[in-house]
Amino acid sequence: MRPRLPALLLTLSLSTLGGCVTTPKAPPPLTEEQQLAAEVARLASDAADLLKAQDLLVWSYWSEGARADVASTYVGRETLFSLDNIRKIDRLRQRTTEPRELRALTALQSHFAGEYLSQQLAEVNDAIANLEASLTFQVDGREVRWSELERLLANERSAPRRKALYTAATPALERLNPLIQRREQRTEELVRELGYPSYEAFGGELRQADLGRLALLAEEVLQATEAPYKDVMERLAQRELGMPFTNLTRADLPRLFRPREVDGFFPKTELLLRAHGTLSGMGIDLGGMKNVRIDAREGVKRKNPRPLSLGIEVPGDVRLSVRPVDGALEQSRLLHEFGHTLHYAYTKEPRFELAKLGNPTVTEAYAALFEDLTEDPVWLEEHAGLTGKDRATYLAATSAHKLFLIRRAAGRLLYQLALHRQEEGVDARELYKAMLERVDEMPATKDDVARYLVEQEDFFQSADHFRAWFLAGQLQGQLKARFGPSWWHEPDAGKFLQGLWAHGNALSAREVADSMGENGIAPDVLLLRLGTTLGVPIKLDARDESVAPSEAPAGPTAPEPTAPATPENTPAAPEQAPAAEPPPATPVTPAPAPPPTSAATCPAKKPLQARASKSKASKVRKAESRQARASKPGKASAPRKKDGLRPGHGHKTRR
Repeated sequence: MRPRLPALLLTLSLSTLGGCVTTPKAPPPLTEEQQLAAEVARLASDAADLLKAQDLLVWSYWSEGARADVASTYVGRETLFSLDNIRKIDRLRQRTTEPRELRALTALQSHFAGEYLSQQLAEVNDAIANLEASLTFQVDGREVRWSELERLLANERSAPRRKALYTAATPALERLNPLIQRREQRTEELVRELGYPSYEAFGGELRQADLGRLALLAEEVLQATEAPYKDVMERLAQRELGMPFTNLTRADLPRLFRPREVDGFFPKTELLLRAHGTLSGMGIDLGGMKNVRIDAREGVKRKNPRPLSLGIEVPGDVRLSVRPVDGALEQSRLLHEFGHTLHYAYTKEPRFELAKLGNPTVTEAYAALFEDLTEDPVWLEEHAGLTGKDRATYLAATSAHKLFLIRRAAGRLLYQLALHRQEEGVDARELYKAMLERVDEMPATKDDVARYLVEQEDFFQSADHFRAWFLAGQLQGQLKARFGPSWWHEPDAGKFLQGLWAHGNALSAREVADSMGENGIAPDVLLLRLGTTLGVPIKLDARDESVAPSEAPAGPTAPEPTAPATPENTPAAPEQAPAAEPPPATPVTPAPAPPPTSAATCPAKKPLQARASKSKASKVRKAESRQARASKPGKASAPRKKDGLRPGHGHKTRR
């Protein structure tokens, strides 16, 4: 029975008079490291709040066409991404040995460093963006916007007209060069202010990769695909454009890789149904998940027709904007965004830094896995009724395009590394020309080389695309081996993927591959698939970007390996292994790698460095699209912020 108030007060008084008053012992003062950890935790919380506010603006802009004033979100937070705060994070990181904590702090520091660069470069970036948006050129007395060039080239049937359009745009593009050069010089200075010894060191940390070792793989891919690529492009040029490959120019590429004549198999009314139907076979009901919101309204006038997935709060608030449009390309884009949505929605990682921040290679791999369903003959027959000659022609074209993109990514990585390692005096134009001619196997014209600044990218971004495609190929290979060719019909396949998605970004791309029984990230599965579809054998030594330099083949084309400090090179803690429990089916066992090809049997190309003449270096990056379905990324009117990483991963899209 509860005592009445007077009795309770009397008891308390007597106990006070009859005994000693006990004063609670004051907690010991926080150590310096504890204080630093508390400050960094506060910084992470503030960054999470800001990123959420920005993503909400992007969502409104994308799904409603509402004005998105991202700059206003920084009001009152001007000092958040300061050098002092970045150094606080770095001090704590330097004292950390636990792998998971190290990865979280590295992701946080990279995010803060990226925000700092964005703030410091805001003026020149805005000037570049405004000029890009206003660029026009004259063709036959008609004013043409530069942003329309790729679409016009893809739709133009006449090769001379395509060349005229391409050439006419060159003077307009060259107006960007002074601004881009200014941004480049300032970026180099800022990277050193942040404490990094070089541009490459910062890029390696941002990409969570040893870029030198990854360059060895890029070099090997270029050599292995050279002859098959020429064969494939010759057939494609004859079939699509009615001319030999040797007669093509880069003005013809958008037309060569335009969407195929299969759009009638992909009506807009069925795009979402197909995507949901694919997931239902794996026991996944994305539309029924309480933490997922799918906006599929068609009547919103200013809604962006391109699908977009955003993890507003991962995993609690995940959104997907869809405005269905007819076509095979639109189906692949929708499935790509479904892949991102699934990764965000099934993440069980509670820590912001490991759920939302970090390198985007892993989430891009999951997106590419689902996007590649539109290149799976079984899925195409089942979901689109695409069979026979139509399917064969379509797959030959899409596989040729993928091979082209892989070679472009490999070449850009090698080019950027060579460019940033050169001493004063290297001619960047000549270096770019050498890369283009080697990768595309086409002569580089004056108009091609004039794009050497506009076409460059931020901080080795091709490294992400390169690894994501290969990891997606390995995922697909594992799924087919474990659950059969139609793996999307198996609930166990859904459970297997959910076990991987649960880790968010706590596992690196290499660790995801290792967790499936693969030996790191390797291109073999994807290149075997492409070679089989295209009817050309592609063989290479299986090697991922984490291979030790001593294990790599010697060759004049491989850049000197370096090893930046990155948690990619730190083994994950045992408890971080994926929780997925695959069924008893036999896992994929990688085939033995063929012996290394010696220089005597396969002479290497001359290195890019050797083919570049000397003059003052000009090195500036241009962001790429987060989706690699086009040979050149399109321009979007989404709010710009920094390099072209996906929204929802700590960065706003810049295309």
